[in-house]
Amino acid sequence: MEKEDLYAVMDLDNECTQGDLKLSYKNLVLKWHPDRFHEEIKKEEAKMKFQSIQRAYSVLSDSNKRLLYDVGAYDSDDDETGMADFINEMVTLMAQTQSTGNESLEEFEELFEELLKDDVNDQFIKTRSSSYSPFSSTSTTSVHSDDLSNDIPNKMNTRDKTMVV
Repeated sequence: MEKEDLYAVMDLDNECTQGDLKLSYKNLVLKWHPDRFHEEIKKEEAKMKFQSIQRAYSVLSDSNKRLLYDVGAYDSDDDETGMADFINEMVTLMAQTQSTGNESLEEFEELFEELLKDDVNDQFIKTRSSSYSPFSSTSTTSVHSDDLSNDIPNKMNTRDKTMVV
């Protein structure tokens, strides 16, 4: 399914200001509101156009969603799954972070691992508390949260079915 061009829906270009967006939204809503049409066919067309205008405005009027849309990373399905909220939070945090421009890939990797560390620890603790082991139907993998503090990528020793850090 081809995604609609939100700027085209709003009859604007991607350089438009928030003022341009609001004015276009107001004019399009007045023009395409379904209550303005009496014929059923025209009313259905207007309803579809009106909903499209609403979707476009909800993305383009939100600065974080608009930024994601402009770089091609916005997906309307993310709004339904909560992913858009997560991405918006990440964009906000990134905007608050001061970069010197000298960060290495390793430093970013360490930061990312640190951010995920708590989630990984929580997941392993949940797995450990259950009797399910993905490695064997008879044995349980023993993982201690202290073991995870050294390094996220762990290796499996297949001979004795224990985690090796």
